Formats: sequence, C-alpha cells, structure tokens
Amino acid sequence: MGVEIIIAAHKARACINTLITTGMILTSCAFSAQAREILLLAGGGFAFRSYSQYTGAILPVSSKEGAFSKDGPFIRFWQKSFAFSYTTDLSPNGPKQARIDAIGGSFTGEFGYQKKLSQGRLAGYAGLTYRQFSLSPKDPGADLNDNPIGIPLTLDGSWSLFDWFSISSNLSYTVFQKDYWAQMKFRYQPASTYQFGPEIVLQGGSEYRYLRLGAFISGIKLGPVNFGFNFGLRNDLRENKQSLYGDLHLSFFY
Repeated sequence: MGVEIIIAAHKARACINTLITTGMILTSCAFSAQAREILLLAGGGFAFRSYSQYTGAILPVSSKEGAFSKDGPFIRFWQKSFAFSYTTDLSPNGPKQARIDAIGGSFTGEFGYQKKLSQGRLAGYAGLTYRQFSLSPKDPGADLNDNPIGIPLTLDGSWSLFDWFSISSNLSYTVFQKDYWAQMKFRYQPASTYQFGPEIVLQGGSEYRYLRLGAFISGIKLGPVNFGFNFGLRNDLRENKQSLYGDLHLSFFY
C-alpha cells in the first residue's frame, strides 16, 4: 500500500474518530449542571511516510471561573490517529527488509491534578487508553497490537525564568504499550500573546524511534481560536533517515 493510499484511508478514519470524540466532549459536559470552561484542541502533522492527527478536550473538575490558572483536578479526553512505515524481515520465508505500512488509532481518558508554582506550574495525569493498528502487509513479528489497553502516565510543566522567557516540557509513557514522548520547548515571548523558540522531541515505541529538532510558534489568535505551528528536521533513529516535519495546532475555550 502506497503512502498516498495510507493517508487517504487515514483521513477517512480521522473524520469518523473526530465525530466520536465530539460525542465524548459533549458527554463530559454532563459532569456538572453549571457552566464550566472546556479547552478544546485539534491538530495534525506530516513527515516522510507518516501522518498524525488528534482531537481533545480538557476540563477542570471545578466549575469556578479561571480554574485553568489555579490548583485543582482536571479530566482529559483524547482521540488520536496516525500512520507510519517501517522496514523489517518477514519471517520465516518472507521478503527481507519489507516495508510495512501501519495505520492506527487510539482513545484516551485521563484524570490529573495541576499545581501552580511561584514561577510556573506542574501537572500530572494517569488514565486508560485503547489503541489498535492495521498493518499492510501483515507482520507476524510486530507487537503493536499485543496490548490494546494501556495506562498513560504524563507530567506536564512550565517554568518562567524571566518575563519574556520560559521553558516548558511534556513527558509521557504508556504502560504495556511502551510508547514514550519527551518534549522540551524554550519559549521567547516578546508580546502578551504569541511565543516562539526552539524545540526538541524524542518519541518512540516498539517499531519506531524519532528525534525531532525544530522550532515552534504558538498563541497566534484569529478570533477565539489560538493557532500554533511546529516545523523542523525529524531523524528516524531506527532506520537512520532524516526528513522534514510540520504540525498545526488549534485550541479554543468552549
């Protein structure tokens, strides 16, 4: 299956997943009869022979105004879909260095707590995730579908060193599925809204390992929607290949 077919099928699946996630978001509103802030997020990105997409919702358990800037518990829902390729030897009598096209999707629910610090914040989350992959051609040696249920553990924080400069990081690991993500951003903020700077990301799993070195800009406002972009060079550490990557992120309060 060519990468063009992968992306077309992946986009169709992403549309269906987005509708399901919208239902999850609306259901989350039933936690309280009172109005509460809900942060909605969506985005996607491309790199060589890979594609990713996500939608999500973050809501505070408290219905008090300004809960996102205070200490307190939060609930998060995520829908993610992704496609990538890797090479492997298909055993016992299959071709050597065959290219495997993987298309996957996941749904995640998390509960966590945010603590405001004197110069930043720190939040921790834990939850459950369901993930499933489709491989073409079939790869009997792959373990991507061995554990469809995982336990995601996340630490997310930011530290302000000056009024115009801060460092943020996001660390996550999914127990049983062995996926990991480690991101650090150095944020320069010349204005009250937008930020930009360099980023470094290390991510991986059983069949992939990537190192991303690039830059980002976030906080671009268009009406109620915040836009952000990431771009740079992605190094495939498993297959020793380099490619460009680019991501688009959107968020707004509902």
